[in-house]
Amino acid sequence: MKKIIERLNPHCGFYYDITKVLVRVRSAWQTIELAESLEFGKVLLLDGITQVALKGEERYHESLVIPAMLSHPDPQRVLVIGGGDGGVLREVLTFGTVRNAVMVELDETVISFSKQYMPEISAGAFDDPRAEIVVGDGRAYVEQCPDTSFDVVIMDMTDPFGPSEKLYTREFFAQVKRILRGAEGVFAMHGESPIARPAAYACIEKTLRKVFSCVKSAFTYVPMYGTLWSFKFASGTTDCASLSAKDVGSLLNARCERMPKYCMPQTYKAIFAPEPAAIEALFHPKGRVIEDRRTRFPDAFDPQGA
Repeated sequence: MKKIIERLNPHCGFYYDITKVLVRVRSAWQTIELAESLEFGKVLLLDGITQVALKGEERYHESLVIPAMLSHPDPQRVLVIGGGDGGVLREVLTFGTVRNAVMVELDETVISFSKQYMPEISAGAFDDPRAEIVVGDGRAYVEQCPDTSFDVVIMDMTDPFGPSEKLYTREFFAQVKRILRGAEGVFAMHGESPIARPAAYACIEKTLRKVFSCVKSAFTYVPMYGTLWSFKFASGTTDCASLSAKDVGSLLNARCERMPKYCMPQTYKAIFAPEPAAIEALFHPKGRVIEDRRTRFPDAFDPQGA
């Protein structure tokens, strides 16, 4: 029995047991592992950090995708940045409105590994004829895209440290805004934990608000990340928090091939409720706008460090 110990910040964290590592490979970018956990079932780890687990993964993937896809009036073209395990792509493709979904993932090995060893996460999404898989840098792809290319852009990246930092800047968010089609276009991303990393939460919020006029937040406890997690929805005019439970039910019935496990009408309204920890985090003294000239977050740390 081995313990996976992850720090949520320098002062606290969580752990879970794994019975064994089933597969371990090294890609050009990172070490990829599949482990068996008594608590979570199969778990995918990148450089020793939990990325996705079978148990409860829908709390993350559905909360990130469904509000953006329901609130947009007609989401036909969708861009997914990251998300190599296929969970976000799966949720996007449950929507019958989607004509084309492009997923840009830097590490091709994560895709092939996930398809082979965790097919439950993607549930056949990689083989959907509407899916287009691009292996490459997400920022470079966005910067090369023509204006108004997508209705919805969803970013499913690792935490903002190391190479991922360049995808959390004001300049990158401006590029995302440029490729959204119309003021109703929606950009969705995770926003860190307002409890575990309040400075990071404040930085992401402040940076998004420099670019988008409408920024809304949702919150849910994600077991595989050991804390309350946040999701950001940014747009010119689309307010993802404004849908009623009745609206959500009607739209799910009209647009989705199957009903969600977690983000149902009642849950949808609940995740957008004001979160006191998030309100407090916005006043963190280290919260600032993240820019290309200064990408490092004020509370960046090694989650495996002592």
